[in-house]
Amino acid sequence: MELTNNLNLFEIVFNAAPNGIAVLKPLYNNKNRIQDFSILLLNSAMISWVKDVNYKNKRYTEVFPWIKNDILEKLIETSETGISVNYEQWHEIEETKKWFLYTAVKQDDLIVLTTEDITEKKQAETALNNALTVAEKQKRLYDSIINTTPDLVYVLNLDYIFTYANKALLTMWGKSAEDAIGKGLRENGYEEWHAEMHEREIDEVVSTKKSIRGTVSFPHAELGRRVYDYIFAPVFNEKGDVEAIAGTTRDITEIKQAEGKLQLSESRFRKMIHQTPAPTLILKGDDLIIEQINHHMLQMIGRGEEIIGMRLIDVLPELEGQYVWEQVLNVYNKGIPFDQSEVLVPHNRTGELKNYYYNLAYRPLIEDGKITGMIQVAVEVTEQVVARQKMEESENRFRALVNASSDLVYRMDSDWMIMHSLEGDGLLSNSEEPVVNWLDKFIHTSDLQRAVNLISQSIIDKSIFEMEHRVTNPDGSIGWVFSRVVPILDENDKIIEWFGTASDITSQKELQEVIKESEEKFRQLADLVPQIIWTARPDGFTDYYNNRWYEYTGLEEDGHGDNSWIPVLHPNDVSLVKEFWYYSVENGNPYQLEFRIKNIYTKEYRWFLSKAVPIKDKTGAITKWFGTCTDIHEHKSITEKLEILVADRTKELQRSNDDLQQFAHVASHDLKEPVRKIKTFLSRLEDRLDGKLDESSTKFIERIHVAADRMFNMIDGVLAYSKINADSQKTTLVDLNEIIRNIETDLEIALQKTNGKILYQNLPKLEGATVLLYQLFYNLINNSIKFAQETIPPIISISAEVINEQDKSFALIRLEDNGIGFASNQTNHIFETFTRLNPKDRYEGTGLGLSLCKKIAERHGGSITASGIPNQGAVFTIKLPLEQKENDI
Repeated sequence: MELTNNLNLFEIVFNAAPNGIAVLKPLYNNKNRIQDFSILLLNSAMISWVKDVNYKNKRYTEVFPWIKNDILEKLIETSETGISVNYEQWHEIEETKKWFLYTAVKQDDLIVLTTEDITEKKQAETALNNALTVAEKQKRLYDSIINTTPDLVYVLNLDYIFTYANKALLTMWGKSAEDAIGKGLRENGYEEWHAEMHEREIDEVVSTKKSIRGTVSFPHAELGRRVYDYIFAPVFNEKGDVEAIAGTTRDITEIKQAEGKLQLSESRFRKMIHQTPAPTLILKGDDLIIEQINHHMLQMIGRGEEIIGMRLIDVLPELEGQYVWEQVLNVYNKGIPFDQSEVLVPHNRTGELKNYYYNLAYRPLIEDGKITGMIQVAVEVTEQVVARQKMEESENRFRALVNASSDLVYRMDSDWMIMHSLEGDGLLSNSEEPVVNWLDKFIHTSDLQRAVNLISQSIIDKSIFEMEHRVTNPDGSIGWVFSRVVPILDENDKIIEWFGTASDITSQKELQEVIKESEEKFRQLADLVPQIIWTARPDGFTDYYNNRWYEYTGLEEDGHGDNSWIPVLHPNDVSLVKEFWYYSVENGNPYQLEFRIKNIYTKEYRWFLSKAVPIKDKTGAITKWFGTCTDIHEHKSITEKLEILVADRTKELQRSNDDLQQFAHVASHDLKEPVRKIKTFLSRLEDRLDGKLDESSTKFIERIHVAADRMFNMIDGVLAYSKINADSQKTTLVDLNEIIRNIETDLEIALQKTNGKILYQNLPKLEGATVLLYQLFYNLINNSIKFAQETIPPIISISAEVINEQDKSFALIRLEDNGIGFASNQTNHIFETFTRLNPKDRYEGTGLGLSLCKKIAERHGGSITASGIPNQGAVFTIKLPLEQKENDI
């Protein structure tokens, strides 16, 4: 019993092991050498890897086919020597690379092989090695950046000892890293007051855990006493404690000197800013709803308290797509704080879009670990930026030119005798030593005297020197350079030195020459065409005419602008031309107008068609207007004559229509009168011969009655057809459902007689003449009843849908019946006047009903078509506009 329990316990422990365990028995060949192993036992972890529950007594290499030969060799070595081995090996299992740690131990004649999956460990080691490689690369990049910047970068420990100093700082001290690192402020040349001040500031950074910024003046090893702006920032360890101080210092001597005159006003401005509460705004929710906003922010954006509860983007829609709006979304969506000074924000404060500058600070509002909103602080500094632009002009130019590889930036002493090259790729940029007599080397002899004169004048006036001049390149070729030199003045308005830049403009000069040649070719071609050609600036000022203009107007060739064309326009056309022209200029639309220009020789005003199109650059800004004036006088005269002729012909046609209408009335009356007499005398004849007529005579009289009625209806049809276009009808909103209901009532007897039905619902409402639309559908429905099949009750189905064609809405109405129908080759004739598709002795009618329907549809601006199948029915499709352009049809 105890043995059984121990075996059970061993099996539980064996199968519970997280690593794979295999018990192997050597297999020998005929030379008594181990060639493989027989598997005696695998635990659960090993079985889950091999997925073979019938493993017992199988060969090791059969159950583990992915195992490499070197592992088998190590197992054989352990079995033969009894020495345990540990080794790592990877295998590709199910297209995945897996690492294992194998441990082989000999026990009696058996081998116990333990297998541990170390894939995650290997992956962690690989990731760590990669991270160390990236970190080393970043360190090299950091060292490269730090040691190439002109700013002073350094690190101090909490005992005020330098633990790092970049190349710029070591150069300022005039020391090597071995001489400076590990020493304090005083040991590196700081005066006592200076060292004490920085030590107090370091203590403050440590205690407050906040950065500190200041300005100080101290001597440079090469440049003498300089003014520096510096920042001390805390470096935190993993516990959040300050373990070191990182510092950066920038030389701002030139800026401070230039700020002298603005120092008093800037001081007052800063005091005013500090005393004024900053405009503040709080936004909440995913839609960034304005929850709170102070008076200063409302005043700044030009709105009132009604915007509380609105989305910020609805209040200031012009922010959409701007840089500042991207930062707002970053703060809310990603929790990234945003601080930036002098951000340009174009927005509408006073009714028009203007540029404003702000110092912005955005912070996410976090509740229970989730961002629920944000706070915005915006201080307008537009006036400060504008006022400071002159002061920063030199520094901005320096930084822009330093970053431009083709520019040379240099300094010169006050009398222009010595040049000091600072940075850039130019003629003198490789000279680190001061250059004397630099004018002879830098300016071509052809431009030297003019340069000397301009320099002398700039020294006298203390003004900026600007000049385009030639230079001789090292290869002997001639290049062009634009030089600009600015005087640096001290507080007594005396020139201390000059700060200059030189830009290579050879390509621009070459381009100007190409443009000049192109313009000359354009002028030559323009003078060859018979049209007047002109160009204008973006503001509409005409700056060029071809020779045709001067030949026609006789004006002087130096005249341009409005005064060059207004005097020769017809007085009645001046205001219209100015209005149309400057409207196009303002909106950037193509210009086209007809007006009259006076011929200098004939004194005649001739008609011209003037056209102009804007020429735009890549950004869409108009750079030029190109226009033409074409003589259309003869064409205009012919057009006017044609218009008069058309008007006369229209009057004649109207008079003819009126006469035809009068004729139709008279003719219908005159034609009806003999028909009425025929019917009257026929009735008297029937009364007199009542009972005396035989059957044949009675049939003859009935046929006379039918023919007379048909003639009477024919005359009414002709009169109705002629009047359909004569009388105008007022348009109203017509409900087609109501029209069909009225027709259903009027045709009630015919429907009952034939057991007919009219099926319709949800027909649209549209604008039209009620009487005409009634007549249209009455004729169609009456035809469907009239032309029904003899043994089948007529079923008339009416349906409709609304469609859009060319931005206009139409009702598409489908009227379908089950009558006798018609052949497809009759489709084109069915709407012609007096057209009958069936014998008149079987079906009554005048042949005018469908032609009348066509006229009514076309009068409404619509159409009607038909299709049919013999003995199956007909389909009429009516298309009518939902709205009419005119009040009368």
